[in-house]
Amino acid sequence: MGTTRRSSDENGVSSLGTLFGLAGLLVVLLIVAVVVSVTLPSTPTPGTTTTTAAGATEGSNQSTSHLRITDSTTSSTTSAGAVGVPSAAEAAACQSDAASLATALAAYQAARGSSPSPPAPWSAATYPTNFAPLTDALAPGPFLKMPPSDTHYVLEYDASGHVWVEPPGSFVATYDAGNATTTAAACERVAR
Repeated sequence: MGTTRRSSDENGVSSLGTLFGLAGLLVVLLIVAVVVSVTLPSTPTPGTTTTTAAGATEGSNQSTSHLRITDSTTSSTTSAGAVGVPSAAEAAACQSDAASLATALAAYQAARGSSPSPPAPWSAATYPTNFAPLTDALAPGPFLKMPPSDTHYVLEYDASGHVWVEPPGSFVATYDAGNATTTAAACERVAR
């Protein structure tokens, strides 16, 4: 008799352990499901608005989708990618590239005693090669790793060390003081 009782008690404990194991697995699966649903991007339904952790607000409409980036310090809102309206990221990239170009020009002048001259008049075809004096690997160069992108803005320089910015696809042969990159406003106005 003692053997039968022990067997049924062991079966009960084994069943109870299995039940707790399954309950624990269910809890783990629920936690994973919640984490996945929170971290996966969701596609907004027409007419809804969602806000991401970076402060970008996405709105979806049946025919168009817009991304608005809000600068929390100034409370200004721009439509990224809209014709004629630069995004904050494009303006910041322009300012960064302009600063890198100005630094490279200063380093070139310090090393060689004069500012470089662009080898050819500025155009879409000569844009990358006009940075050759700065990207040349001959010692003590290179002063610049690569030419700045011309997708959202065009950065140009002259033999006097001036740096200015033009809209993408625009190439001005001489220094444009109105678009000098010494102020952030030029990049904010021109970058697309």
